Amino acid sequence: MLLDGSTVDFKAVLGGSCNLLIVDDEDEILKALQRQFRRDYQIFLAHSADEGYRLVTEAPIHVIISDQRMPGISGAEFFGKIKTEFPDAVRLLLTGYADIQAVIEAINDGNIFRYIPKPWNPVELDTIVREAFQRCALIIQNRRLVKELRDTNAQLEQRVAERTNELAEMNDRLKVLNGQKDAFLGMAAHDLRTPITIIQGFTDLLAHPKSSQEDTRQFVQIIRETLSQMLNLLDDILDITVIESGKLTLRSQPTEIAGFVERVARLNRFIGNPKGIALVTELEPNLPLATFDPLRIEQVLNNLLSNAFKFSHSDTQVTLCVVRKGSEIEFSVQDQGLGIREDEIDKVFGEFQRVSTQPTANETSTGLGLSICKRIIALHGGQIGVSSRDGEGSRFSFTLPL
Repeated sequence: MLLDGSTVDFKAVLGGSCNLLIVDDEDEILKALQRQFRRDYQIFLAHSADEGYRLVTEAPIHVIISDQRMPGISGAEFFGKIKTEFPDAVRLLLTGYADIQAVIEAINDGNIFRYIPKPWNPVELDTIVREAFQRCALIIQNRRLVKELRDTNAQLEQRVAERTNELAEMNDRLKVLNGQKDAFLGMAAHDLRTPITIIQGFTDLLAHPKSSQEDTRQFVQIIRETLSQMLNLLDDILDITVIESGKLTLRSQPTEIAGFVERVARLNRFIGNPKGIALVTELEPNLPLATFDPLRIEQVLNNLLSNAFKFSHSDTQVTLCVVRKGSEIEFSVQDQGLGIREDEIDKVFGEFQRVSTQPTANETSTGLGLSICKRIIALHGGQIGVSSRDGEGSRFSFTLPL
C-alpha cells in the first residue's frame, strides 16, 4: 500500500509473471495451496528447504510461503539463509501456535513479512499473499526509482561539472579578451594621438595670419593625408571588431580566378607606379572556378600588395602568383624588398604588431592589416603564412579550398 492508501498494480510491476514458491514437506498442504493460488500466480513447489533454495536460485521468486517445521532446517532458518541473497522475495511463514516464539524471533530478525497460522482461513490467506506481492512490487519499484534517481543525479552532477568547467574556461577567455581589449584600445589611442596632434598643429598654422597661400595648400594636403591615415585605422579597427564579434558574413560565390586577379592587379599597379615597382601576375593555365567572397579576398590581396610596395625599393618587382595545389588554390605575393628578421616573423599577423623593418618611403601602417587578413582567410577555411629572409624579400601566401 502506498502512502496515500492506494495499492500498486503488482502484476504490471512484476511484468505479468507473479511467481509464488511454496515449501512444505507435506504433499497435502502443497496441493491445497496450489489449488488455491494456481489461477492467479505461477506456482513453484518444493518439499524441503534445500529444494526451495535451488528453485529460488533458478527463477525470480517474488513471494515464498514456507512451513516452519520441516526436516533438516526450519522455515525461519531457511528464510534467514535467503534473506541476504534474495532480499526482494517476500517471506511468509506457515506455522502452528506452538512455534510462536520462533515466529517472533524471525519477525524481529527481519526474516519474515507475515506469519500464517494453521489452520489458515483461505480468504485471509488470499489477502495476505496479495499484500505480499504488492510489497514485493513496491520493493522492486522503489529499487528501480532509486537507481533512476542515482543515475539522474550522476548525470546532473556530470552536467554541472561540465558546465562549471565551461564557465571557468569562458571566464578565463573573458579575462584574456578583456586584457586584449585594453591593449587594443591603448594601441588604437596611441596610433590616433599622433595624427590628431598633426592635424591640430597644421590647423593652428592655417589660422596664423602670416601663412601664405602656398603654405595653406601644403598644410591642407598634409591634413588630408593624415585624415586618410586615421580613416584607414578606423576602418581596420571596425573590421577587427566585426570579425571578433562573429558578425562578419561572407558572401561567397563561384569566381573566375583569371579575371578576378587581373582586376586586382590593374588597380594595384597605380600604387606601385610612384616608386617604379612593377607588378607581374603569374597564373597557372586553366584554373577552375573557386568559391569565396571576392570583396574580402580582394581586401586581403590589396593588403599584401600594399605591404609589398611599402617595403620594397624603387625599380624592383612584385609578383602575384596563383596556382592550384590539390583541392586548394594558392595565392602568393613575392617582393624583392627588405625582408623580415627571422625572430620577428611570428609577430607579423598579430594586432598592432610592427617589425623593425621600415617602409622604404616612410609610408604609414596601422599594424592591423595582416591580422585582418589572417582572420578573413580563416573564415574561408584557408591558411595564410609568410616566408622571408632579412634583406632578401618576403613571400606571403594563402590557400582557399576549391
